[in-house]
Amino acid sequence: MELSKRELDLISLSLFRLKIEKKTLLGDRQDLELIKMIEELEKLSEKIDNERLSR
Repeated sequence: MELSKRELDLISLSLFRLKIEKKTLLGDRQDLELIKMIEELEKLSEKIDNERLSR
């Protein structure tokens, strides 16, 4: 499925927001599941940003 630049922008913004929310939830805790989720969000965000910037 091919996404428009606008759709990629919105996805990128949403992923950024999710990362911030998860990092806030994490705080000083060492919740491994939450840490893993943040790492996966960062990887996905990087892929989307690379695609978005290549257009």
